[in-house]
Amino acid sequence: MMGAVHVLLILGVLPGSLLQTVNNTLTIHVWQTPVIWATEGNSITLPCEYRFIGEEASIGSYKWYRHIMRSGVEVSENNKNFSGRLSKVDQDQFFHGRSAAITLNPVVLADAGMYYCEVTFQIGQQISGDGNGTFLNVTASANTRISVHKSHPFLYFRGGIVGGVLLLLLLSAAVYYMCTKQEVQSSTPTS
Repeated sequence: MMGAVHVLLILGVLPGSLLQTVNNTLTIHVWQTPVIWATEGNSITLPCEYRFIGEEASIGSYKWYRHIMRSGVEVSENNKNFSGRLSKVDQDQFFHGRSAAITLNPVVLADAGMYYCEVTFQIGQQISGDGNGTFLNVTASANTRISVHKSHPFLYFRGGIVGGVLLLLLLSAAVYYMCTKQEVQSSTPTS
């Protein structure tokens, strides 16, 4: 089974764009940052940029999905998990700045996961381009760690004990190694 680190390494080497073409008249490239790190409680922007090759369009939109492209959970104000925390770029930034970014404010631990950007235009027919995805990694804030410590001091006390035991074992191993090495050197005859 492939671990999360392997998936991230694979995502890191893949180009951050996918390509869509319709009747050789339009090509859309969509780029996403492979991995973004955020701390709980802060604001984070998930960038998504696109580029046309061919005919320009004036009717378009974009969507974001979490976990699975197009069939995953849509990241929108209509989704209770993102309501009141989601900002999108305005139409000018979308059409002229070629940005389809979203901002989450504040980020919560449950936001961690894969996010996919989909850019759609109407040019005689509908054409869409998808990014390769952005993995959002969210870490706990210092306040969360402090509140866990206050509410469950035994967890931190136990962690301190485990750390102390590991340090003691490491020091014991180092002393044993040094003593063994010294005994070998003193028992080796010199010529």
